[in-house]
Amino acid sequence: MEQSTPSQETQQVLGGFFQGTGNNDPDAIAKYLADDIDFYIAESPYMPWTGHKKGKQEVITALKQLIAAHHTAEDDFEMDRTFIDGTEAAVFGKAGRTVKATGKKFKEPFVMRFTIINGLITKLLMLEDSHQIEKAFIK
Repeated sequence: MEQSTPSQETQQVLGGFFQGTGNNDPDAIAKYLADDIDFYIAESPYMPWTGHKKGKQEVITALKQLIAAHHTAEDDFEMDRTFIDGTEAAVFGKAGRTVKATGKKFKEPFVMRFTIINGLITKLLMLEDSHQIEKAFIK
């Protein structure tokens, strides 16, 4: 079955976003973010990049905080499934990292929901087990 043009565009944007993510490159990721992006990860007092972020600059700042808090050479990222329906996408996987401040590792499942309009991510919702991840930040 051939994908529609919005689905193809969504797939291309996801590919670029995850390539930038895999390289821990906020500038590469930023190319795929709308200026008015709506971004949310369940808020944690141990992880300043979490919570509701509105706008490209807030998201870029959050990504830089996320990258700075981890030993990125030890990242362990698996994408299990991607579902695309036009401008909407959901990605299921597992993310593993090592926290610089504690040396503790974690690997937890996640799901990310994207809305992609005109080649840019306008909404990004990340659902993860923040409570389990927080344990890696506590000394």
